[in-house]
Amino acid sequence: MTTTTAPSPPLTGPVKGGGFKGALAFEWTKLWSVRATWWNLAVGLLLTVGFAAMVGASADASAKKGIDVAMPAPHHASQAFLVSQLTVVVLATLALTGEYSSGSVRTTLQAVPARGRMLRAKTLVVTAVVAVAGCVFSVLGTLVAAPLMSGHGDYTGGQLLGTALGAGVYLAALAVMSVGIGSVLRSAAGTITTLIMVLLALPQLMGVVGARWLETASDYMPSVAGTVLLTEDHDPYGGGAALLVLAVWSAACYAAGSAVLRRRDA
Repeated sequence: MTTTTAPSPPLTGPVKGGGFKGALAFEWTKLWSVRATWWNLAVGLLLTVGFAAMVGASADASAKKGIDVAMPAPHHASQAFLVSQLTVVVLATLALTGEYSSGSVRTTLQAVPARGRMLRAKTLVVTAVVAVAGCVFSVLGTLVAAPLMSGHGDYTGGQLLGTALGAGVYLAALAVMSVGIGSVLRSAAGTITTLIMVLLALPQLMGVVGARWLETASDYMPSVAGTVLLTEDHDPYGGGAALLVLAVWSAACYAAGSAVLRRRDA
């Protein structure tokens, strides 16, 4: 009696990965599976709305004292981003450095061995989430601040949309910078400290030293460009130049992070 065996399936070559689409899905799942993402977005929303309410009430009190506070409510409310932007920096930083502190970056690189693809996917996912959050924060902050200004913050739909888009672009640029610097330093504390210095401390220090060239250089810090986008101001430059400044900062940080990621061990 002879035994027959089923023919083996034809070889089809090595199993292919998910490509960039699969890397995006991988990063998307990881981002929403950690509580830090939800906490940072919730705290960012609360800070934006809370500070926008304070700014609106303060503007009304100033107006009653005869101080001219006439400014569209979206521009007033955007002052809240001075604080809430830090929650975005923490979120984007932890998306990368959290994997180094936990050691899960080795699993990530086994799943997506192409390091450049992994960094692009992570940056795109984080940036998209942060950009949407910035738009939502801006709109909600305006809706809270405007009624408290007692008619001193009249605004148009175009001003509301323009400020919301500016907030989304500004926070997205901060997210790219955070991922890039985080890839270089691989430390959450080091990355957050560096960005606080760049966003808040350095522009102030450069302005008080008294050197003209430092004052000019401070105009090209990311926070100054972000303020131009948020308030649709034209001082010290317009929206196009502000976009260019943020693009240069983001590209420089991302390029540095990408170069270090390719050369170092995980």
